[in-house]
Amino acid sequence: MWQRSSSPPLHSLEPVRRPVSSTFSRHVPVTAYSMTNGANVSLESGLEHDLFRRLDRDPRVARIVAQPFRLAWKDLPGRHTPDLLTVDVKGDVTTWDVRAPEKQDDDFKAQSRITEHACAAVGWRYEVFGEMAQAERLNLMWLNGFRREPSWLQFHERHIVHLVSGHEVTLGALFDADDGSGELKSSVWHLVWKGILSIDTTCQWGLDTSVRLSVEVSR
Repeated sequence: MWQRSSSPPLHSLEPVRRPVSSTFSRHVPVTAYSMTNGANVSLESGLEHDLFRRLDRDPRVARIVAQPFRLAWKDLPGRHTPDLLTVDVKGDVTTWDVRAPEKQDDDFKAQSRITEHACAAVGWRYEVFGEMAQAERLNLMWLNGFRREPSWLQFHERHIVHLVSGHEVTLGALFDADDGSGELKSSVWHLVWKGILSIDTTCQWGLDTSVRLSVEVSR
């Protein structure tokens, strides 16, 4: 009973189950590598993967756990396993359920209310992730290819930050500073993925897209 005791120890949370594919599966599970965790995370659907890509590049997120716990209740017999749990750098917890809007039926909404109440009892937030716009989805898929720090980043990061410091510049202006090797361009994309450079991920990108130094870095 969470209401009568403290929340589960966050450091020992592990998936209570691992998704598998079968003849009657509604989703196709996927194993994704988490840069946040430094380990693989098992996901159940493409929509869950969309949320995961957003969370994995969020510098405020310190840990991601899939299928983190199984919640059971007795008043109206039932049980529910949320999709993801995140712990931020301050130790705050958010529990996530992932479900497309058209599939959020009455049963799901009832489970969500119970889960939200249970999480609130131990000081956790609860969120339902329903969809992601196509532009953001494609942008995050692109950035996902630049998660790993390139070996030449140390030769270009200071120059890139200098170009952006104090004002907004365009992607085209940054790319013009590349010497033709492509190293500076790939460094820019890695810094965008990492959150050092800030760019609007919800719109289609072009050479005229604005880039600025993130608020945290510029302070």
